[in-house]
Amino acid sequence: MAVKQSLREYRRTKLLKAAEARSSIRRCKRDLNDQKAVMSALLDKDGSVKTSRSSMENIVQDFYTELFRSSTFVPKCSMPPYEEPPAILVSEVANAIRSMKKGTAPGLDNIPADLLRSGSTALHTLLAEHFNHYLRLKRIPQQWKESKTILLFKKGQREDISNYRPISLLSVVYKSFTKVLLNRVERILDEYQPVEQIGFRKNFSCMDNIHAVCQLIERSREYRLPLALLFVDYKKAFDSVEINAVLNALVQAGVDPAYVHLLEQCLSNTSTFIQLFERKLKIPVGKGVRQGGTISPKLFTAALQYAMLNLDWEERGYPVNGKKVNNLRFADDIVLISSSTAEMEKMVNELNAVSRRIGLEMNMSKTQLMVNKWCDTGTVRLEGKALQRVESYVYLGRELNMTNNIAPELNRRRRAAWAAFGSIREVTDQVSDPDLKASIFSASVLPAMCYATETWPDNKTIAKAIMTSHHALERSFLKISRRQQWQQGLRSSDLKERSRLKDPLQYMANSKHRWAGHLLRRTDDRWSLRVTERLPRNKRRPSGRPPTRWADSFSKYFRESGLHWMQVAKDRAMWRSCGPR
Repeated sequence: MAVKQSLREYRRTKLLKAAEARSSIRRCKRDLNDQKAVMSALLDKDGSVKTSRSSMENIVQDFYTELFRSSTFVPKCSMPPYEEPPAILVSEVANAIRSMKKGTAPGLDNIPADLLRSGSTALHTLLAEHFNHYLRLKRIPQQWKESKTILLFKKGQREDISNYRPISLLSVVYKSFTKVLLNRVERILDEYQPVEQIGFRKNFSCMDNIHAVCQLIERSREYRLPLALLFVDYKKAFDSVEINAVLNALVQAGVDPAYVHLLEQCLSNTSTFIQLFERKLKIPVGKGVRQGGTISPKLFTAALQYAMLNLDWEERGYPVNGKKVNNLRFADDIVLISSSTAEMEKMVNELNAVSRRIGLEMNMSKTQLMVNKWCDTGTVRLEGKALQRVESYVYLGRELNMTNNIAPELNRRRRAAWAAFGSIREVTDQVSDPDLKASIFSASVLPAMCYATETWPDNKTIAKAIMTSHHALERSFLKISRRQQWQQGLRSSDLKERSRLKDPLQYMANSKHRWAGHLLRRTDDRWSLRVTERLPRNKRRPSGRPPTRWADSFSKYFRESGLHWMQVAKDRAMWRSCGPR
């Protein structure tokens, strides 16, 4: 009992110190939870359950050996002649190290990121000398080609090895080296990408694509236009893309061939170790970009763009102000857009064909179709097999449906808020400072409750549902039941004064106002802006009051002034001076 009490007190003290220091409570909890979940059973190829350690190790080794084996031949394009790139500066190394996240797990060399971050100019100078040596030789140390892989469970059946995501724990020195390379080629790779690709790019976010899809659904519903959306899912995309496809994409993008040679060294002839129990399983890696690497997302999106450039889709897709939108991407999360199922079937099969050329394979069971009631009811087939048609789909964390009904997403936000509150309750129950408690709540629960509310329309039903959930959370936060509130004659305003929590409706209004301003001031002709400004040509709305639109709250606010909200939003100073901000 004394040991248990001591451990509880130690845990309480550590969490309290983390809260008072405004550091990550999640990281503190992770450090306190020493135990590691051990796999107890796995399914073999025949579907039989295996529980012995040796059998489970064999299943893992066979699965990942097959996964990482190159299976698609991609001819390597010729490299143009090149000159020696400029030497790596000490300041470049220092910037790369400073950009590394604190607490990053070490690779096989067991050098933690925090050790590099605490180094002085002497360390940066030494690393710069070594990096320049590798740059001249176009070769990296053999130790950097080896990594340690951990398996993170995603969802589904725990016994199915395909439901685990392999994450490579790479040497942090290697990651700082590739970060230097990334900083040098990032602008070129970003310019290679079209506006449809928003993944891992500066000044782009998930909200761009969520907003674009929501606006397409809203306008098609308002004007009764046919709309079909197909959500593409690839099997182990980052681990399946062929290395030669990545290198060809870099050459086509215009990356300096010297860096291409060096990145080829980083990707080729690598191996990884997976340790389930005592034995280390060595897995040769013949394809894929190394998940966990700083430059890996950029390499993958470059390879995907290299494949999709072979698609002639200029005249396909959904018309938006004189152009046609046919796809939106966040890395490997792709949604295809059309106004007919026949065209959609052609598009998905063409995408599948070019994807296979670089090693990617679509997941038939998770590639799903959603159409509105004005679209035809034809079946979309992929390689002759009918794709599943769904009424709703969770895209980038936001549940979508063709009626633009927010109720299912409201329920998801409610559950996410309670889950977030449960993760911090152990801390908030111990903190005595009310301002600190409120700050922890606002940093954890409000973002979970209000995720993607920037794309929601404003109406009383949504406001009431949000406040009902917030009041329940607030009572739990103050440890007051609804009955106690009634007996003590406390109003909601009294609870708010005690809790000092932010108003979620004000939080949502600020977020939406800020997002609308950012959106309207974009100058790169991205689809989130184009579909917002879109008005269907030669189309009239049917009689009757339309459902509440996303922009109605802005239009109502500026109606009396005689100004159009879009005109005001393009002036940052004027936009900041009005609205909820």
